[in-house]
Amino acid sequence: MEQFLVITAMGQDRPGICDEVVRLVSQCECNIVDSRIGGFGCEFTLIMLLSGSQSAITQVETRLPLLAQQHDLITLLKRTRRYEPINCDYNADFNISVEDRTGLIEKFTHFLATRQIDLTALSANTRNYDDTPPMLEIFISSRLPDGCHIIELQEAFQALCESLDAKGTINFSQNNQ
Repeated sequence: MEQFLVITAMGQDRPGICDEVVRLVSQCECNIVDSRIGGFGCEFTLIMLLSGSQSAITQVETRLPLLAQQHDLITLLKRTRRYEPINCDYNADFNISVEDRTGLIEKFTHFLATRQIDLTALSANTRNYDDTPPMLEIFISSRLPDGCHIIELQEAFQALCESLDAKGTINFSQNNQ
């Protein structure tokens, strides 16, 4: 029976560290179902969803802590189950650009949460351009709940952006599940 495991590894960013984790996963005969890597300052974070037999998943759970100790990584492992996608008719991608200041990301995540919109990805980056103030660029991918009124959502989102002096767009797509 197929098992699933989420692993997170975090540590000092250096060439080859991701390869060490991926190699261990492969040696344990697990499949990488999904993965993300990100750099944060001088640190990196790797998140993976693995699938495999009970024995293969147990091998990763047993061997990853030793690898982490050898490479000064912090790791977290959690068993999970197969993802059951939420049935929805539409997806929406939100792109926001705004002068950076504290609390902005929360304004947008709260806006979506109060509308029962399921986030599937969130990326935020502060960028410095020459002699201008730092700009926060936010990308949020989401699934819209059934019955969501797209025009009302668009209008409310634009009102939020205007109130925060942000530039924002939404791209809607029909879900092809």
